[in-house]
Amino acid sequence: MDSLTFELLVIAALWGWWAWRSPKDAFIGLPILLPTYVVRAKIGPIPTTGLELAVIATLVAWMANRKWAGLKEAWITFGGWRLAAGGWLLAGLAAVIVAPDHVAALGLYRAYFIEPILLFFMGFDVIRSQKDRKGLASNFGFIAVIIGAWAIVQYLTGWGIPSPWDAIEGRRAVGPFPFPNALALFVVPIAVLAFADRVRAWGNGHGATEGMHDALMSPFLGWLTVISGIVAMLLAKSDGGLIAFGAAAFVALILKKKARVPAIAITVIGCILIFALPQTRAPALERITFSEWSGKVRLVMWGETIEMLKDRPIFGAGLGAYPTVIAPYHEADWMEIFQYPHNILLNLWSETGLFGVLVFGWILWKWAFGVWRLAFGQKVPKRSRMPNAGCRMPNTDLSLALPIITAIIIHGLVDVPYFKNDLAIAFWLFILITTPIYATKKTDR
Repeated sequence: MDSLTFELLVIAALWGWWAWRSPKDAFIGLPILLPTYVVRAKIGPIPTTGLELAVIATLVAWMANRKWAGLKEAWITFGGWRLAAGGWLLAGLAAVIVAPDHVAALGLYRAYFIEPILLFFMGFDVIRSQKDRKGLASNFGFIAVIIGAWAIVQYLTGWGIPSPWDAIEGRRAVGPFPFPNALALFVVPIAVLAFADRVRAWGNGHGATEGMHDALMSPFLGWLTVISGIVAMLLAKSDGGLIAFGAAAFVALILKKKARVPAIAITVIGCILIFALPQTRAPALERITFSEWSGKVRLVMWGETIEMLKDRPIFGAGLGAYPTVIAPYHEADWMEIFQYPHNILLNLWSETGLFGVLVFGWILWKWAFGVWRLAFGQKVPKRSRMPNAGCRMPNTDLSLALPIITAIIIHGLVDVPYFKNDLAIAFWLFILITTPIYATKKTDR
């Protein structure tokens, strides 16, 4: 065992001890550890990461602490998500079977399917109050601020930027991640959450201190998170990230009645100015028509992927198998073969087949429709831990969920917003943050 693996195991053991003492606090602290997936090691022949060891330690400690009571409580409140989560696990398992390299596919299945779903399941036991949701959201904001500051220092000094993004003229920040788009993919949904939360809190007044009207982040942390996220996107030079954030911000604003008209007016005027000015019209048209370099690469990649999927329409390439399976269809030898086709539909189709596409779409629909029903007419169960039990809930969680879903879909048109260790876990944690969880008992832990 090398020194790095030993150190990671010691840190994971300490984290597990803390998680055993307080499962809720350890769970709420997980967003801060998401970037540690870049720290990689091996335990015998099995590859692992710092993030994975912390996740396993958290899950084991929770089960040791809560035992059958925790599992039972989570199972009861998890009821509405059992089929969707089970379907996602089944889609991933089928993708492992289809993949030519079963061992590598099992490793990805563990990181993208099993661990995120188990954490999601655990969350239904430990995340029960608005205070818990605030803690989870605030830690997302905290790590986004840290990474934004990291990106600034990195961009100014060039420290830690790998080739080819370290060139002075074309420098792009990567933060703790291996490439610039990973930085944008991480901060975009967090910045959207913070922005939507600030919009939601606008005009609620200081008296709104109970229930779902509470802001998830303090004004200072919320706006600092938004600014840090935007700065990170700019320094990573991620057009997809900026467009996704803009689209999600627009959705957040139009969901707020008093911001609806100004948001539409500013958007229309902004679009007119962009296409009226020669300095901005040409770059905008290049990106819309995919005629700049990255756009051309994506068009070629998508075309090759579609040709591959014509021959494998049901099961796709299999989990982690895209680079291998696409090789016979790759005729553009002037560009590399990427790990994924950089489009949310093609990513899902290639990795998990048509069944995976349908299940993931169902998950997004369930996420959005669940908070929609809560916002517009569905009563909170009377035997609930939520403070407004037995009454209709305001349109608050909808105004958080829809902007995040919008950001994931828009960013996913040109990138990979799920199939990465940190993003897979963050995806399910965002559902927890934006979806109230009900219990059958009123006892708190």
